[in-house]
Amino acid sequence: MFVEDFFDKVLWYTLRVMKILRSVFKLLGSFDYLPATLSTTLLGGVAGGEGSELHLAKAILSNFLLFSFAVIYQKIQNAPVAAVEPDRKEQNPIASGAVTIKFSRTLAAILVLLSLALAALLSPLNILLGLLGVLLAVALSHRSLNLGSSALMRLGKHQSLLSVIFGLSGYLATAQKLDFKAILLTIFFLAFGFLFAAWTADKQTRPLSRPLLVILMVVASAAAYMLFVVLEAIPAWVLLLIVLLGSALSLIKHRLNPNQESLQLLLFDSLTIATAVSLVVSYLVQLI
Repeated sequence: MFVEDFFDKVLWYTLRVMKILRSVFKLLGSFDYLPATLSTTLLGGVAGGEGSELHLAKAILSNFLLFSFAVIYQKIQNAPVAAVEPDRKEQNPIASGAVTIKFSRTLAAILVLLSLALAALLSPLNILLGLLGVLLAVALSHRSLNLGSSALMRLGKHQSLLSVIFGLSGYLATAQKLDFKAILLTIFFLAFGFLFAAWTADKQTRPLSRPLLVILMVVASAAAYMLFVVLEAIPAWVLLLIVLLGSALSLIKHRLNPNQESLQLLLFDSLTIATAVSLVVSYLVQLI
């Protein structure tokens, strides 16, 4: 009898945990923002110099939790509108009733607290960046503000301001202070993020004119040249690996799925994955 009750309790708790995990995965979606979050944080960490890998790992996890909060908060805010639109209802588990609003808010609060707790283990500046990230995530999706309705500010894996926060948090995890490299890194992420957002926007509502796009391209290229060539923030062999791996991934993805993804998103995804993998390889080489 005791054994039977024990297994019944184990089964009950297992089913509860599986239910919670299913709800979490429904809220977070496909985790397509993981490569971009990882690559921006690692890029900041590499630019910051040789620091603690443990601190950088804390920054990566903190940033991932912060972006997860942003995704869930957006779904919470969009749920009332999505509930009356069939197409959007299927994409929002809160609107469809698959996940309760109470569970979503609780999970969002837990993610924020964990993200800020990890940032607190790094430095006061990391805490400040984490708080700015939370405020930005709220401003992008809150119904009374909805800054994310702009094509340049849309919440996604290429969100410019969040990329800056992630990059600087990685930079501080290794460098412990901000300097000229951090300024260049900020300029690079902002220019590249806005450029990509404008590039992927609907042609009918392009947010930037061609002259501004050219200016952004020049600024992003200049910042990249100063950061990666002049100051050698990243070793040359890592840059070469990023280019080769990114090109190979782009070709493979285009061959396997030629019509279902835009060229811009295909190139961006390939570049972020190539950057993340290459930087992880560079850290492993240093450890060896």
